[in-house]
Amino acid sequence: ILLFFLDRYNTILNQKELDIFVFNQMKIVEDELENQKKQALSLVLMFSQNQEIIRNLEENNPKELKKELLKLLNIISTYTKQNIDVQIHTKNLEVFTRSWEDKDFGENLASFREGLVKVKNTQKPFVSSELGKRFNIKAIAPIYDVNNNFLGSIEIIIDFKYLVYKLKNLGISSMILLENDYLNIATSYKDNKRIDSFTVLQNSFDNFEEKTLKEVLNSNKLFVESNSKIYSKIPLGSFGNKNAGVLLVCFEKFAKNLGLLEIPCQSDKIISRIE
Repeated sequence: ILLFFLDRYNTILNQKELDIFVFNQMKIVEDELENQKKQALSLVLMFSQNQEIIRNLEENNPKELKKELLKLLNIISTYTKQNIDVQIHTKNLEVFTRSWEDKDFGENLASFREGLVKVKNTQKPFVSSELGKRFNIKAIAPIYDVNNNFLGSIEIIIDFKYLVYKLKNLGISSMILLENDYLNIATSYKDNKRIDSFTVLQNSFDNFEEKTLKEVLNSNKLFVESNSKIYSKIPLGSFGNKNAGVLLVCFEKFAKNLGLLEIPCQSDKIISRIE
């Protein structure tokens, strides 16, 4: 009887230790996601005060405004090694200009860009994992003229690949998944790999069993353990009061974090493993 209770006690202790470990690992994941959002928010607040951006929006000069954006982004990429996109919207939530392409000018985004509507209505900055024609981190801030009249808004867009890359350097494999229901909005992902009711947008798993990932996606547990690996997930974004996607993560049981490596970002290569 004594051996039975000792064994039971050890099992409880081991489970508690594992729960604490998983909690700490997931805290690292959440902190990295939050860091990406804070970076985007800081940049959009800075851009929203740029006088050249304000002047060209007010004077309806999208070409000159784009030149200013590209100049600023070139400076940022030199120091951060990140490719950041910027979009400017009119006060009616129409596309004014984009840093990454020259099309869709005048398109009204109100019907599927909840973040833009929120910023217009509240007149306050907002950052989130937001669904649009792409699913990524979007930080949005209002733009005002000298008389504090609302001219429109600006958004900084940061791809999830940088989050995936940073987590990989910490010994945490990750996968960004979008609900298939939203492929009619995020049409650029329609040819990506599917897992259950999700579409894979980014992936740093060296290998995986699809059966295990489906179990994790459909589980209500904090985590799932399989072959000495821990799998867990974090909901990403929302659209119409429903989660838009999932950040799925995997790490070795009781593995020590590697720490971020100070090496050039190779995140563009991450998604190639699922093509």
